[in-house]
Amino acid sequence: MAVRIPGIDVAKYQGEPDWGAVRGAGYAFTYIKATEGIGYVSPTLDAQLAGARGAGMVTGLYHFARPDTNSPQQDAADFAAQLGRLNSSAAGNLPPCLDIETDGPDLAAWVKGFIDAIRGHTGRHEVVVYASTSWFAGKLGTDSWVDPGVFLWVAHYGRPPGEPGYLTDRVVMHQHASDGQVPGIAGNTDLNVSMVDLPVLTGAGAPPPPPPGPPPAETYVVQPGDTLSGIGARLGVDWREIARVNGIADPNLIYVGQVLRIPR
Repeated sequence: MAVRIPGIDVAKYQGEPDWGAVRGAGYAFTYIKATEGIGYVSPTLDAQLAGARGAGMVTGLYHFARPDTNSPQQDAADFAAQLGRLNSSAAGNLPPCLDIETDGPDLAAWVKGFIDAIRGHTGRHEVVVYASTSWFAGKLGTDSWVDPGVFLWVAHYGRPPGEPGYLTDRVVMHQHASDGQVPGIAGNTDLNVSMVDLPVLTGAGAPPPPPPGPPPAETYVVQPGDTLSGIGARLGVDWREIARVNGIADPNLIYVGQVLRIPR
């Protein structure tokens, strides 16, 4: 029997849902908008994530891509900072997700650059990419970046849940409506189904609680005035190794709040 696990995705437009009611209505997972481009963090991110976790939902965060204005490394750095702050990239969470629906030059290369960079920042190999059927089929050049760690989430309305118009062995989620009425949420909500059991995506069981304190010692949060060479000198690590493990192509492109993995 085909797997069809109901879930939703939310952004600031859904406010602060009654997550107990959402879970009670049978929705098992949610993706929550975290960031967009550079410098935007959803104002409802923290409350939505805490509420969903508290209700026992399986959660993941997504980033709205801006390939029209930014490099993939810039977008990935901003997203990774929130993933690290909220302990949302480790196993137990849905994989970090890239929402790609804004056009830009050479989208295939941009998506690949983002995937490589977010893997470097988080150490999580699994990544989800969200787009429409038409974009997957004609615009994104999936052959150049889909690998065994990439899952696809297809938006295609007006079709039966779990039957989007673009379907490969990497497609695991279908967003089948944008006007869903969900108990505990006022207004329209995107409806989804997972076409695989959720542990396939999370790699573990229950979602983790929020972190009790600052990032662990093997990470470093970029401060105002920091440079890679300065960070390396202070921590006794070659700055080129820091750049390599974090997928940083241009050592001059680091940002305040960015969470860097520090090799030991």
